[in-house]
Amino acid sequence: MSGSDQPNSGMVPIVTKYLHGKCSKQEAQRVIAFMENPENDPELQAELGSHWNSENFSSEVLSDGEKEIMDKVLDRLHRRINIAKEQVHGNGRSFGKMIRFFSKVAAILILPLLAYSVFITMKLNSGTKTVDKELVWQTVKTPAGMQTDFLLPDGSHVWLNSGSVFKYPVSFTSDVRQVELTGEAFFDVVKNPGHPFLVQAGKMNIAVKGTRFDVINYPDETLTELILESGSVNLFSGKYSDHQSIANIRPGQSASLENANNKLTISKVDIDKYTAWKEGKLIFKDDRMDEVVRKLNRWFNVDIVLKSPELNEYVYTATYRDETLSQILELLTISAPIRYSISEREKQSDNSYSKRKIVLTKRKI
Repeated sequence: MSGSDQPNSGMVPIVTKYLHGKCSKQEAQRVIAFMENPENDPELQAELGSHWNSENFSSEVLSDGEKEIMDKVLDRLHRRINIAKEQVHGNGRSFGKMIRFFSKVAAILILPLLAYSVFITMKLNSGTKTVDKELVWQTVKTPAGMQTDFLLPDGSHVWLNSGSVFKYPVSFTSDVRQVELTGEAFFDVVKNPGHPFLVQAGKMNIAVKGTRFDVINYPDETLTELILESGSVNLFSGKYSDHQSIANIRPGQSASLENANNKLTISKVDIDKYTAWKEGKLIFKDDRMDEVVRKLNRWFNVDIVLKSPELNEYVYTATYRDETLSQILELLTISAPIRYSISEREKQSDNSYSKRKIVLTKRKI
């Protein structure tokens, strides 16, 4: 049987096709089925190398250490696909919705793997010929209502929250490890004092040498925030080569920058409340209703509107993990004098559908 006749032959081009939004539902199904079977890992590794070789990268065989890292990436993908399957069956989704759900999951799961394969092939290639000094950047995006996690070329671990965009070079070849964030991400940075890790998040410039922290930088919000779990973080202005230090942040502290006037506030916070999202949890602790609505909108990709301003007088404390939006709304009506109405999604001119709109109003006691 020729290579083109094999059942799984040519999967990586189909994956690439999907990531560009050009594959069919049937092809998306093939991608998911291929990825969830660990027996396909050797072929996937080989095909990734072959695919990127077509872009003039090296075709050398991965070293044992690099194979071990790739295996860890694949193992995490299998676990996440299994979790997604449980969510689909647990929520009783229809077949059509299941296909759309897995198509969305497939893009998020596979993109970091493709990005990592670029890093591996470029790293191998650097040993045989000179790599262009100009940095080659990779972009990872998460659709609204989804999260993902992946490894950077230095082994640092990044969790990317809903509706976020993250850019990083496929290989850290300079004196600093520079990345860019729009949205929210949690970082577990590998320690390397000789090569500081720099995050550009809107107006906030962050330098670390190895630590765990969360950064929130959504363009439609008034604040850019940093929450430090461990280690130390330095906020600076200007280019790092001749930067001016602004503040040093300690574990358990939050740095909030008001984007309109550049006012910086440092305060002590509850770390879990800000970082539990990467473990699939929503935590509210004495939060105003507008803050609750903000998080729910991003988490479920809906448009919740507070129609009664007096609802902000109520604060909310709760922890959610597997609850649906409907269940959370019902719990809100029990804990506060709230009632809600849900509008049907409307079809747009481009045949897409608007977000579900939910209006919260104060209920008469």
